[in-house]
Parts: sequence; structure tokens; C-alpha cells
Amino acid sequence: MSNFIFENTWEENQEALKTKKLAIIPVGSTEQHGPALPVGTDWIVAEYLAKKVGEKTDKGLVAPVIPYGHALYHADFPGTMAVSQTTLAAYVKEVCDQLVSYGFTHFLFLNGHGGNLPALEQVALKLNSQGDLGIIANWWQMAKEIDPAWGGGHGGGEETAARVAICPQAVHRERCRESTLKPLSENITTTGFKTVQFKGVTLTMPQPIAAICDNGWTGPDH
Repeated sequence: MSNFIFENTWEENQEALKTKKLAIIPVGSTEQHGPALPVGTDWIVAEYLAKKVGEKTDKGLVAPVIPYGHALYHADFPGTMAVSQTTLAAYVKEVCDQLVSYGFTHFLFLNGHGGNLPALEQVALKLNSQGDLGIIANWWQMAKEIDPAWGGGHGGGEETAARVAICPQAVHRERCRESTLKPLSENITTTGFKTVQFKGVTLTMPQPIAAICDNGWTGPDH
């Protein structure tokens, strides 16, 4: 019997549930990550970290990864496969409902993509409102809190480092190139994929990534 739901038989999972009430659910996205990283980066990293947690804990079981997330703003780049917030929230909720029916009471969403947050927060709120416990761990934010030098952008430093650690041959370092965010106008500069600055004030303006960046690499370390 292992700590991974998908490796166990149903009888082994039934036995494990006598002492393990925590479900660890990796959630990622399949989306472009610039010219150097594969489109599976978000879910591959989330799954890898969830498996590492599963190897160390005696409190829970790791569920299969959810590889699709909300990333419609990356849709102009081939290979991106994204769903709406409504679809993602409904999917994750139904997964959790099934797990609750088996006796799980605690849920850790190991999240690999910032665009998933509204949907995951909706599901976590429902779990917490009904007496269970739902919490979201955004690995890239945790990394930056541990060491600010590890902070990066989409397809940037921290994601590249994570992919190198997991599978160095999947990172095309020779394809890395400079990324410049296109301004919206002479007076409005683009500061991120959903932020612009006008006269020193930051405003929220979600845009398709292709409209502001040619190669898909965006963020504070672009």
C-alpha cells in the first residue's frame, strides 16, 4: 500500500482511509511557457512536489494531477489547452465531493498556476463552510517567501529552475532570449500580463499574452 491513490487498489485505499484523512491534490495547467520550457511545466512541477510530499507524510494520500487550468490568455500559443474558471471549479468540486464521500476531511491543493486561484478558492471556501478543511499552496509564492531571489515571472527564473531540477533535458536553455513587454500606448506602459501603469498608478488590465509579449515570457524577471 502506498501514499498514492492511483497506485493502490480500492481495498488498499479503503484501509488507508482508516488513518489518512488528507487528500493532496496537485493542480496545474497546460500552457505555453516561453521558448525554453515545455507547455506541461505547471502540472509537471505541481505533480512532482505533491509526490515529494506524499513520500514524506503519513497523514494523507496523493490524488492524480489535474493537468488543465484556467489559462485562456495563453490561447494564442499552440499547445495551450485551457478551461474556464467555471469549468475548473466544477471539476475540482466534483473530485472533492467524491473524496469526501469516502471519508477525506482535509484537502491540500498543491497549485502550479496562478490562474487557477479563483476556482480553487471557490472550492476551498465550500469545503471550509461545510466543516471540512481546504487550503491552497502556491509553490512559486512559497519559494519567493523562503528566498526573495527565487522570485520570477511566467516562464522565468523559478519555473526554469524547477524544471531543471526535475528534468534538465526538457529545458532548452539555448532558446532563452530577451523579452520586452509592449506598451499599450505612449502614456500607458505594460508592467505585467494583467497590469499597466498610467501616470505612476498601477491599474488592472488583463490582456492576451500574445498582445504584450512575442515569446510568452512575462513577469518581474522578464
